[in-house]
Amino acid sequence: MGARAGALGTRCRYRAADAAGVSALSELNLHSKQCLLGRSAEELRLEPARVRIRDGFIVAVEPGDAQAGDHELGDQILAPAFVNAHTHLALHSCRGLTEARLLKGNLVEDLFYRVEEQLEAADVEAFARVAALECLLHGVGTVFDHYYHGVATARAARDCGLAAVVAPTLQDRHGPGIAIAERALQETADLDSEAWRADGIVAAVGPHATDTVSADLWGRALDLAEERNIPLHAHVAQSAQEASRCLDEHGCSPLQWLQREGFLDRPVQQLLVHALFVSTEDLQRLDPAQQMLCANPYSQMQFGFPAAVAEWSAAGLDWVVGTDCGASNDGMDVQKELRLLAGQQTWSVTYSAERAAMAQTLDAGSVAAVEELRVRADREGELDAATLLHRVWGAPGRLSPQLRTGAIEAGARAQLIVLDPEHPALWPATNPLRAL
Repeated sequence: MGARAGALGTRCRYRAADAAGVSALSELNLHSKQCLLGRSAEELRLEPARVRIRDGFIVAVEPGDAQAGDHELGDQILAPAFVNAHTHLALHSCRGLTEARLLKGNLVEDLFYRVEEQLEAADVEAFARVAALECLLHGVGTVFDHYYHGVATARAARDCGLAAVVAPTLQDRHGPGIAIAERALQETADLDSEAWRADGIVAAVGPHATDTVSADLWGRALDLAEERNIPLHAHVAQSAQEASRCLDEHGCSPLQWLQREGFLDRPVQQLLVHALFVSTEDLQRLDPAQQMLCANPYSQMQFGFPAAVAEWSAAGLDWVVGTDCGASNDGMDVQKELRLLAGQQTWSVTYSAERAAMAQTLDAGSVAAVEELRVRADREGELDAATLLHRVWGAPGRLSPQLRTGAIEAGARAQLIVLDPEHPALWPATNPLRAL
């Protein structure tokens, strides 16, 4: 991806210019008449620009015409590769196992734990390699991965040319990671090295969840994160069991427990995934400058329910999008997640009291009530293309201070995709952001 390799993706949506040659170059100048610039949703725009790349990093972005020696892309769109903000790459090995009969309880504990107890590092590396390749096929250049045997995942991502923020899973209360908790903490420290960073791999601390990690281990993880200036990546309030255990043991919600222990106040960027079992008061405990939430729509539909992202936005919180694992999603396509999110808010109309009343009596009043609700839901939803794309570009790209991705800007890693706006998968690309 980027200056290393190209991606030939699903329905040929993605390709890189002269990928075989590009991977061998230490210097590359690209020019596109449609270069996608900007990090925030408000800044996203397409304009002619030159992108100068040296040793895998963008060193300059120069608006304007091409110059001699540039690799000219013409009208093809040059964009940042997508960032998948929450994955368990190795669980791709369980793809297809989540039948309906297995989804009635706790998917993580009833199914995944039983598989993971048998996994060795070599298994994780092999399985993660397959998932990394699928990520590339979907135009994803960076992942935030959370799994056991983190170094094995890092090797798989590195060898495939996928940049990764790797969080070796930490558990010391229950789960398959108990026996390797200290090793996982050491792996986290080992991954925080210049050698790994040169290959696009950086570390994050990875406490698993509030019901599988003790306050002591969570605190030690934050100590390491603060010392090394690396982020935290954890599941929080992802299941009814986690919420119930926290209420039973601590008399409070998972987020309230994190606040009570002082963990939310630590000067560490924190990626908190799922946040399904939360209250409005819980959301107010979070600091937008320190904590970022992560939605995984298709996965959450299988093991729980889609996150109430409109409430996250209403609370002033920034949030990102991931696929979770292939086992609970059947794919690594973040664009698929965006399509689902775009219409998610209007689902409430289907199951509303207004629509139920209309089903009983279809008259002018009931029709007007349903339409009013639909318009309000549409207005409150995350339907704007730039806002949605921000969730898989600029927002996750700023989570790790040691791996800048998700934007075409000086200093960022050159994780790039080239898209043909004339391809049937994007046609008609009269609004390129919407097409993406």
